[in-house]
Formats: sequence, structure tokens, C-alpha cells
Amino acid sequence: MTRLNSHVSKFLPGYITIAAIISFVFPSLFSYFYTSTSVLLGFVLFLTGLSMAFKDLYVLRRSALVMSTGLVLKWTLTVLLSVFLAKLFFSDYPNLVAGFILTGSVPSGTAATMYTFLAGGNTSLVVAMGIVDVFISPVVTPAIMNISANNTVAVSFFKLAEKMFFIVILPIFSGMVIRHFTNQSIHKIRPYTKFVSSVTIILIVLSVVAGVSQQVVIQNDLLVLVVITAFFQVFIPMIGGYRIALWLGNKKEDAIAILFKVGLCNSALAAILALEFFGETAAVPAVINMIFNLSLGAYFSNRFAKGL
Repeated sequence: MTRLNSHVSKFLPGYITIAAIISFVFPSLFSYFYTSTSVLLGFVLFLTGLSMAFKDLYVLRRSALVMSTGLVLKWTLTVLLSVFLAKLFFSDYPNLVAGFILTGSVPSGTAATMYTFLAGGNTSLVVAMGIVDVFISPVVTPAIMNISANNTVAVSFFKLAEKMFFIVILPIFSGMVIRHFTNQSIHKIRPYTKFVSSVTIILIVLSVVAGVSQQVVIQNDLLVLVVITAFFQVFIPMIGGYRIALWLGNKKEDAIAILFKVGLCNSALAAILALEFFGETAAVPAVINMIFNLSLGAYFSNRFAKGL
């Protein structure tokens, strides 16, 4: 199982890219998953909760200053860049504006912990930041959308917050509670959770891309611009977060954790929320962001692991 986990972790971006291409070309093959995307993501976050212990919360006190750096950069640099890029290039396409802003305003992706570990970064720090991130996002994300996208599309703060609670908070908290009361036996399934999570992420990609490709039509020149914009939406926060963290005097392993924390948004969650609240076109930026954040995440983790 260790060898299988290593293989899947190493080649996950490639599998995700292949899955995205196949589901885009043959969307009808994956129609079964159309209504299962929220459940699949909730399941991944439940497995993430199983890997978290309540004692991890103590890191919040020990690393408050470093954590604040990562969290502030996440909710300022990433969000403001997303708003800037969206309104600069897509002001005539309100659903794309909503999609880009939403993608930059969701909590960090579940892959941030995996890539931080592979890169030799401070894993406990990224987990602790993720805990705070997840628990504040059902309030912060709808608020950002309400303020920044309300003049382009209708945003329901409470419906968006409610949806995020059931997809994000409840699964993770349930996983943490189960781990707390079954800590002696949970280690038996722990070797399998990473593999199952990876497979589930691929299924999420299949379902999201297939659902979007059947219903959205974007002209080629606009699609190229969306792809380029999504790349910089991921790349700039990663580089910026890392450089600013080092400039502020943080250790390299802490800066690595901040790099993945700031750069890797939970674009699968963004795609699900976009499909439900803003339409299929709004999910396109999230889908493309998903491919870039996993691919760039793998690239940087490999570079750091080799001693960049």
C-alpha cells in the first residue's frame, strides 16, 4: 500500500489531467456522477478529518504569528488577485467573473497538506492553517462573493454559507470526532485513506468536467484567456506567498507550507458551488484552476524535495 500511495501521489496530476480530458470528450460516460459531486467532496474532507487530531489545535497557539502570515496572505493576496484578474479581463462576462472570484475565495485545497509533506515543509502548520481556514470559510467566502460579485450576479449569503457548512465543516468535524473516539483502531485504515482520497478526487474531476462540458459553450479565444488567467491565479499567489513569508523572516519549511496554503484553493469545492449558484459557465475557471493548482503543486513539491 505504501508503494501504491507513493505512485498515486507522484502521478496524481497526470491522472487528473487525463480524467479531465476523457470526461470533457465523453461526458455521457460519467452521467452517473453528476449528482454525486458534493457527496464525493464531502467524503474526501471526511477522510481529511480522520487524519486530524484535536491536539493539532495546540499548534494554533504555538505558531500564531506564522499562521497569521499564511491566513492573511490567503485571504488578501489570493482573493484580491482573483478579483483583479476577473474584473480586468472578464467584465463583460459576469458568470466568469463570479467563477474566478469564487475560486480564489474558497478555503485551501486538500492537496496542500500532501504537497507540503512531499516538499519537506511544515505539515503541522499547514494542517493548523487548514483547520482555521475551513471553519471561517462558510462565513468569509459568502461575504466576499456578496461584496465583490453582487453587482454582476445574484448571491445568497445564507444559502452559500449553508452549502459550505454541509460540504466542508460537517464532514471534517465528523472525521475528527470519529478519530478522537477510535484512536486506537483508526490506524488500521490510515494507510488506505490517502489512496481512497486520491481516487475520489479523480472521480470529482470526472463528474465536474463532464457536467460542465455538456452544458457550456465558450468561444476559443475566450477559453484561451480563461486558461492563461487561471494559470496566473495559481502561480502568482504561490510565488508571492513563499517570497513574502521568507522576507518576513519565516523558516523555509514554514514558507513552503504558506506557499501551498496560499496557492492551492479548493477548486473542486468552487466548481460545485459555482454549478449550483452561478451556472455552468462559472464553473469553468474552477475546473481549469483545479488542473493548474494540482500540476503546479506537484512541480514545486518535487523541486523542493530535490533541494531547490
